[in-house]
Amino acid sequence: MAATSPRAPQELGPGGKALWRAITKDHDLDAVQQVQVVEACRAKDRLDKLDLILRGDADTWVDLVHRTQTEDYEIRIDDALAKANATGNLLKQLLAALRLPDESGTKPQQRGGARGSYKPTAASSGTTAVSSGKVSSLDRARAAKSGA
Repeated sequence: MAATSPRAPQELGPGGKALWRAITKDHDLDAVQQVQVVEACRAKDRLDKLDLILRGDADTWVDLVHRTQTEDYEIRIDDALAKANATGNLLKQLLAALRLPDESGTKPQQRGGARGSYKPTAASSGTTAVSSGKVSSLDRARAAKSGA
């Protein structure tokens, strides 16, 4: 439980401030987490604004443009839905990256470094290791090139 919650940045809107309070009242955050929370709160404010646009604030997402050369009118529609989806995904990623514990105090699993094709092998790191019996395609290509 946090002793004293840091103050919400003043530029946040109502949704962002509510998210800030909800997170900081129960968690002590390090500097990196505070930056992540600020960005998550900004994303929340953007989502709130985009939601207003999508629910009917037509002046914000539709423009009627008069072309004086041709006397035609053009309707331009903003891509608010795509922006809302992208911002929602950003918010989800920022909140997940915080790895805040749940009510029982359990933190989400943290990934432990490189895995799979990104994990260095004994052959690629220059060390010798006991063979596991598996040969990678890179090892087969090296062997074929050297004539082994």
